[in-house]
Amino acid sequence: MNTRRPRSLAIIGSVGLAALAGGLLASQASGGRAGNSQAAHSHRAARAGQPAAGRARAVTASAVQTTITLNDYGATFAPPPATASPPLTVQQAWAQFIQSSAVGSGGTEIPSGTTAQLGLFTLPVGPAADCGGCSKLIVQNGTAYSALNQLAYGYSDQSTCVSGNDIHPLPPSPCTQWWFIDANTGHMIVGMEQFQAG
Repeated sequence: MNTRRPRSLAIIGSVGLAALAGGLLASQASGGRAGNSQAAHSHRAARAGQPAAGRARAVTASAVQTTITLNDYGATFAPPPATASPPLTVQQAWAQFIQSSAVGSGGTEIPSGTTAQLGLFTLPVGPAADCGGCSKLIVQNGTAYSALNQLAYGYSDQSTCVSGNDIHPLPPSPCTQWWFIDANTGHMIVGMEQFQAG
């Protein structure tokens, strides 16, 4: 069993969100301009460089209508119960995450171009028998999960992602960058990439 992949995706997602939030903070501090020298991230820099008034918008989360399979490891984002009524709005959850992140407060608007949905997020880690340190994981039917049907807001953004590894990198390809934030607390669950079928 490979338990490192979900953990590394969580770290990558945390770094990505911190960078995104940092870009928003830089944008506000510099009067609406944030530069980014990396060509692969130029679309994010362009959005972060928009004037603050252009980013501020009312955002509502639609409910996930059909289960979205996020990767080959079984991560899913499923429709929420019809009675789901989280204590935090989609904007409050995002703001709570940004304010509690290492980046600090400020720039708490959801970035332009980001789509938000409410659903049940599941992230399997692997067989519980191979887990070893499962004490903080959910175990059900012999499988360990870091999240199992957790009510969450999924924030998604179309992007370009690189896959493979350091020895055998693959060319950049279209993907959806996801950030899953607990709809009850505003704490980040995980950030991950969903590669487009092609």
